[in-house]
Amino acid sequence: MAVLPRLPDTPAVRAAERLRLALERRGIGARVYGGYGLALLTVGTMIVWCNGDRFWWCAGWDARRRCPVIGSQDTRAIEQAARRVEFHLARLREWRERRAPGRAQGQAS
Repeated sequence: MAVLPRLPDTPAVRAAERLRLALERRGIGARVYGGYGLALLTVGTMIVWCNGDRFWWCAGWDARRRCPVIGSQDTRAIEQAARRVEFHLARLREWRERRAPGRAQGQAS
């Protein structure tokens, strides 16, 4: 088992750790990484960034504008951020389940 280096004590890492704990209380596992003044949480296949003031994540794709849709939440609203991340994870799972049969049949994705 690899030992992870100690995370820096920055506002971004502290906020990310608070979100990780809020997600854990909801039964959702996440891992925190930090450096260069930012923190990342990996939540399944989802990545949540944090700069200490805000969390943000890719919440979808705007086909008309051809750009990602970004979800964002103030770090002072940890429980709301956890609810929004949980909601988005459920949407991702549903999307994957709808696509799964095509992949099983050998179709390109």
